Amino acid sequence: MKELPIRLVIDTNALFMSLHNPFGKAAKIISLANQEKIILFSPESVKAELFNVMKREFKITEEEIIFVIESLPVKWVEESIYMELLDKTEVKHKPDKPVEAVALLLNCEILTANYHFKKRADIDEIIKRTGD
Repeated sequence: MKELPIRLVIDTNALFMSLHNPFGKAAKIISLANQEKIILFSPESVKAELFNVMKREFKITEEEIIFVIESLPVKWVEESIYMELLDKTEVKHKPDKPVEAVALLLNCEILTANYHFKKRADIDEIIKRTGD
């Protein structure tokens, strides 16, 4: 029986790290998502935050940034879908509340470099579980 793909919510910092270092562990997660071994979800707010970070950190045009973001293997979740769960989030940093709300909605872990999330995914364990 084929094992179901691992579902994760991915935060802005993990997406940025995957773009900044194409040979790092975060980039490996993107590769696994492209292979459909992992399914990545993220709130639309992360897309906007990633755009701003890329605009500040990379010397590319806004059109190129949009192309890169749209090429990521991420299922973007609209705020209306998780809005009712925002009050149930525990994270204090307001921009991270949508990330936690999507994780609550989907009952899955968060791939992030931020330690203040309780349901953080262990990137090494995720890579190991996919058999790569």
